Amino acid sequence: QHYFIQSNLRMSNSNDEDLGFVGIDEDIAHKSDDNDVEFDTLIGHLQDVVLEDGFQDLQDTFLSQNCEEFDDEEDNKLIYTEIHNKYISALESYICCRLEELKPGFDMAVFLSLIQSRRNEVDPELFDTLASLADFPIFKETMLAYKSQKDGELEEFPSLVVTSLACGFPPS
Repeated sequence: QHYFIQSNLRMSNSNDEDLGFVGIDEDIAHKSDDNDVEFDTLIGHLQDVVLEDGFQDLQDTFLSQNCEEFDDEEDNKLIYTEIHNKYISALESYICCRLEELKPGFDMAVFLSLIQSRRNEVDPELFDTLASLADFPIFKETMLAYKSQKDGELEEFPSLVVTSLACGFPPS
């Protein structure tokens, strides 16, 4: 809500003196601008990371190495949970490492706090993508689809729709 107001003020007021006139402290306005720029930059980096070939390759490799463990039975085996946890850890670690490379001094805990507090400012598609990583039913469905494609039952593996950042990727 405040973000919308600040954005409108920035668009309608071309200099800092105008901000003082509408009752906003200039230092707070500059600090807010810096926070917005940093947040937007980090979100942009995060979007880039999940679209990188390296991220997609990591997913493909993981699926290929583990899909044979899965079957289409209604009951889930304990090993599914173990594999899913490894999957989450691998992807979270990749994301965290790449963000640290792109933004020296990057702190995942601070970033997660920002994402949670500014969730309405995160592209819904990105948020859903990240949220799906932790969604076990989607994971199992993805594993089974990958296995079917690998076994020749599907002509083409559907694009991996990752929809979960249930979210804490602690650095591993």
